[in-house]
Amino acid sequence: MSIESEILAQMLTDAGVDVEVDKLAHQIAGEIKELSPVFGETGHDEKRSAPPHGSPGDYRDATKVILHPTKPHARRVINDDYKAVWIELGSRHMPEYAPFAKAAALHGGTGPDFAEGVERAQQNLRGEVEKLTKLMAEGAAAHEITAQRGRVNQARQARSAAFNAARPRRRGRRR
Repeated sequence: MSIESEILAQMLTDAGVDVEVDKLAHQIAGEIKELSPVFGETGHDEKRSAPPHGSPGDYRDATKVILHPTKPHARRVINDDYKAVWIELGSRHMPEYAPFAKAAALHGGTGPDFAEGVERAQQNLRGEVEKLTKLMAEGAAAHEITAQRGRVNQARQARSAAFNAARPRRRGRRR
């Protein structure tokens, strides 16, 4: 065993390192909670006075720090709310808030782990939505806006297909 590997092994078993990693993970979780949208605070929804499921702040409150399942002394900041992917990446009826990606950028990271195809499809969708927003702001002709809406829908379908392709396959019989 080399001296470097001995020093590294000693560092990983040091309780101080574990405390600092835990402190950093909780700091990042706090930043994500600050960046998380809360129904009624981030904008006005004319269609409803309360969220359709749960209560305001459910997504924000679902952000937590857990021990990494396979790496000792490592932590993961997760959100197990069912709306997490919609809030991170956006959907047809919800804008892209990306609290995890924004918090990761503050610390020099890149955001949540997605398959490369999903990331590419998400960037394509972002670009198409920006083009649509620009056309609508400029007051473009109706046929141009309609065509761009079609491209946005195609990009959404491509992103859904990329998610399905990246999802692990089920084993066994489906019932």
